[in-house]
Amino acid sequence: MGPETSELVLNAGDMSGMSHRKQGGETGTRNICLTLAFDGSQYHGWQIQRNQPTIQAVVSEAIRKITGETVSLVGSGRTDAGTHARTFFANFVTAARLSPASLARALNGLLPRDIRVLSARRVPLNFHSQRSAYSKTYRYQIYRGKVMPPHLARDHYHYPYPLDLDLMCRGAKSFEGSHDFASLAAFSGRAVKDTVRWVYRSDLKKVGHRLLYTAEAEGFLHHMVRNMVGTLLELGRGRMNLDQLGNLFASRNRDLAGFTVPAHGLVLLHVRYRTSRGQGAKGSSGKGKA
Repeated sequence: MGPETSELVLNAGDMSGMSHRKQGGETGTRNICLTLAFDGSQYHGWQIQRNQPTIQAVVSEAIRKITGETVSLVGSGRTDAGTHARTFFANFVTAARLSPASLARALNGLLPRDIRVLSARRVPLNFHSQRSAYSKTYRYQIYRGKVMPPHLARDHYHYPYPLDLDLMCRGAKSFEGSHDFASLAAFSGRAVKDTVRWVYRSDLKKVGHRLLYTAEAEGFLHHMVRNMVGTLLELGRGRMNLDQLGNLFASRNRDLAGFTVPAHGLVLLHVRYRTSRGQGAKGSSGKGKA
């Protein structure tokens, strides 16, 4: 785990770590945090985009229909098109008096089946789903059998090729710590001044025919996790060695890293928020998207 932080004060499991002082008050407004889960197959990520279906747009419209308000819905981070989430937080300020539990039920009655509100709760007005976060954890899921089972096809990448798994596990560990991940960022045309990220956890696990790569970091660059996985696959195929992988941090050259694996195998597992004792509490991010 990375360095501790003394910043406030949120246990995202029950949102009880922050004081509700000044919540509402003279304005009568409340900050509501939704815990969402979604299958991102039919969406172009979280953030609203013109003429594209997104999670943020769909949930915001459902909130408008229930409360009559056009709210600013703040998500715990951006996700790529096709990426899924087991736990994703989004908060908004509202003057509506509907209880959080009633709001959750009403939203689930309006939202499509591939977006669910797992819970809704009142949080302090200074809570911000993205800025208050300590870390994100993503998992990338690979299926290595000859034939992909249909029930896994929506959230697993099919890669039925020989791999040196021991070497890949060693390579995964080399991502841990504070490094410059410019070589593993997307060619997106967006200027990112700070490409250093602290990765708290990076490991690869074999479960039957499945490979599960898990990464937790303070934040991720665009396509960073997907490029990390593609690089590990290149390592496993013998197209790269450990020295070449280690040199990626200093080279800052995207051409030297592996390919970008498809988005549909990527799942946001959870986000951690700061607790009063200065440690990240699981709730399920910080910078950027993976």
